[in-house]
Amino acid sequence: MSMKNVPDLSDALLMRGKKPVQSADHGGVTVLPVSEMAMVLTLDQLRPNPDNPRTTRNPRYEDIKASIRTRGLDSIPKVTRDPDGEDVFIFSDGGNTRYEILCDLWQETGEERFYRVHTIFKPWPGRLQCVIGHLAENEIRGDLSYIEKAFGIHKARTIWEEQMGRSVTLRELSELLNQQGYPIHNSSISRMEDTLEYLYPVLPALLDNGLPRIQVLSLLNLRSSAEKTWKIFAADTLPNKAFDESFSVACRQFDNPDVYSLEMFRDEFIGELLKALPHPSLNYDRWLIELDPKEQQRRELYGDPPPPPKIAGPTPEVEQQQAGETNHDITRLPSQETKHTPITGLRSGSLTGSATKPEPAPDNNAEPFVPALPSSMPRLLDSDANRFNTRTETQPDLYGGPVVFSGDTERDAGLNLFSALSEPADDHVAPASSVAFAAVGLEPVNDIWHVPALQDDIEHLQDMAYRLAFELAEAMGCANAITETKGNDTAGYAVALGCSDSFVDFLSGLTGVYSDIPYNMFAFCVNFFGSPAKADTPVFNDVHVVKVMRLIRVLRRLRQLQRDMTQGGPNVI
Repeated sequence: MSMKNVPDLSDALLMRGKKPVQSADHGGVTVLPVSEMAMVLTLDQLRPNPDNPRTTRNPRYEDIKASIRTRGLDSIPKVTRDPDGEDVFIFSDGGNTRYEILCDLWQETGEERFYRVHTIFKPWPGRLQCVIGHLAENEIRGDLSYIEKAFGIHKARTIWEEQMGRSVTLRELSELLNQQGYPIHNSSISRMEDTLEYLYPVLPALLDNGLPRIQVLSLLNLRSSAEKTWKIFAADTLPNKAFDESFSVACRQFDNPDVYSLEMFRDEFIGELLKALPHPSLNYDRWLIELDPKEQQRRELYGDPPPPPKIAGPTPEVEQQQAGETNHDITRLPSQETKHTPITGLRSGSLTGSATKPEPAPDNNAEPFVPALPSSMPRLLDSDANRFNTRTETQPDLYGGPVVFSGDTERDAGLNLFSALSEPADDHVAPASSVAFAAVGLEPVNDIWHVPALQDDIEHLQDMAYRLAFELAEAMGCANAITETKGNDTAGYAVALGCSDSFVDFLSGLTGVYSDIPYNMFAFCVNFFGSPAKADTPVFNDVHVVKVMRLIRVLRRLRQLQRDMTQGGPNVI
């Protein structure tokens, strides 16, 4: 073959509108360059990449189209050709949107400059590298939606698994993407996989419409917290339906970007959970606490709260009575003695409360006291009346308060008598606290009024006050305004000067520090009670309201101990 008949490959590739050279020595097969090279291709020779991660129109489509109409292509797209595919060129690193725009402009204007496209040809890198190239190129512009990125990364994982012939871990995939110029952590890939598995099947329209990443993660966290709580309580109660079914029912009602709201979805989801898992310890407020992101953060720092008290069923004796026992003798007392712990105040008196002291052993030689009963009620047996002996003990207050009288008075004995006659004894089940749901956070609260004896001193009360105030301020977004203070005359916490937040003023007022800023009583009421207006729901949930009342109780006791100390010390009798 004469050298004059051999075409110049470089010149042929640069000829406008010419296809790559076909050589007779290769049987008419197209000869492609082995390195990157500039080429001019027509729209007929180009096709979009079938593995393009973008599934929706680019939100900046019209802006890009206007720019190309005026200026032409500012960036040259890269193309390649699949040796096992059609005899066309596809885009290897982005450019699908520009190709679509050029097709539109060619149809609209018929101008030659939109038909012939300057490109950079690169040898076939493989499907996996093409997908990663599209992801990296779109990441630079930041115009891929979260669900499109998730599908793109999942497709890259699928292609790599087909090539490797085995499953690929998220860590391996993360390392590959980082090496190929698309940095992403394996934890982010895990959330994307969860999105495709749990959310996309039930919320396709919402996600395809471009639900942002932060809202997707909030949904995933909400579902994860609910499933964790579900597994704990489902061990005791048989659910009416599966957890995934309850989640799907709630999701399908909000698969529309015009009606979706995380708060409204959470309320509907809780309603479905209550119907699916009717556990006695789970109500609407309990689910709100379990699904609160701040509560989950506290549990990560301080651990899970103690398990809820188990609700004991009625004893066989009570069930027999409720079944209709006819020969009920009112003089018959329960077989076991009811241990009644006297309710007393703290050392300083009934209003300020007192720690409960152990009951002294009953004196068998003491004269029994039998309370006077109405004539219509039969007398008790003498052996039963011995249970209601009057026991009185005087105890000096270590902090200078008045003397405390503990034990059963005559009035208490009478009350015990009527209580024993009307209620069956149960020595094994302690009454559950009505505020046990507030036993969470920095300062768990099981009882608003009771102060344990080992913590009934100035230092412990100051620590309790600080933790309560900090937790409440954190809930209102003003935790930086609260600082811890120590001293015999401080409240345990102080408020930063110059803070104009109304709730901070309220916390400052509890310490006795005057603020020049007038306090907004309306804001206080809305925070705690709300109003009849639909938008004025209370800011504080039940847990925070309980902790405000506990803070008031702790500060009252703390101030009394400080007053007693300034009056000359405790008066020990």
